[in-house]
Amino acid sequence: MKIVAAISAAVLALSGAALAQDAPVPFQDRTERLNLEGRRGPSLFRPGFAVGEYTGAAAARSSSTRMPFRSRDFSRAGFDVATGAGQVTGECEGGQSHVSFAWITFDRDELSYVCSYAGAAPANARLSLAVARGGGFLRRLQQPQRAGELTWGDITIRAETRYVDGLPWGGGDVIGYVFTRDGVDVGGLALSGMRPTFYLPPQGSPDRDAVAVMALSLYFFQDPGRGG
Repeated sequence: MKIVAAISAAVLALSGAALAQDAPVPFQDRTERLNLEGRRGPSLFRPGFAVGEYTGAAAARSSSTRMPFRSRDFSRAGFDVATGAGQVTGECEGGQSHVSFAWITFDRDELSYVCSYAGAAPANARLSLAVARGGGFLRRLQQPQRAGELTWGDITIRAETRYVDGLPWGGGDVIGYVFTRDGVDVGGLALSGMRPTFYLPPQGSPDRDAVAVMALSLYFFQDPGRGG
């Protein structure tokens, strides 16, 4: 019996080791964790920022309209950032609106957010973000669901709202994004802490600039799902 028990224990240990080897390493352990820092900008209305080596300045504004039968949220952001390839400028805008009547509420123009880029950005660089379908009840309860895609030369980075770190519930606010390339998590953005936290691919990665620009674009978006 002792021999059988020893063999069983050895098999379980080997199985556990194999499962541990097969389990993917969380992206938080494969990326560089950086906090957003404030810097002096060119003007009071365009403050500076730094995320690691990515420095620049940004201006964002949002507006809301509330009427008895109509509501509309709009956001616009412009920023410039120094990347490994040079200076990149981004122009983003979007929002959401809906119309309601006493018997029904329906979407007229669901949330959408689009960014275009110039300067050292690839000619085809573009980001689109929209409301995500599905995600499961618990995910929808945890935070509003968003999905987006950035084209950056021959690189395509996708984003979806997912918990990254910090408080696990947003109270109706977007609390985080995870970025993937070819189905592999390559970075993230946590919005539920005292300061936003960026998880960027390591130095030298071809994805680093793309993920940094995408994360900054989403951070500057005054999403109606971030407390208006």
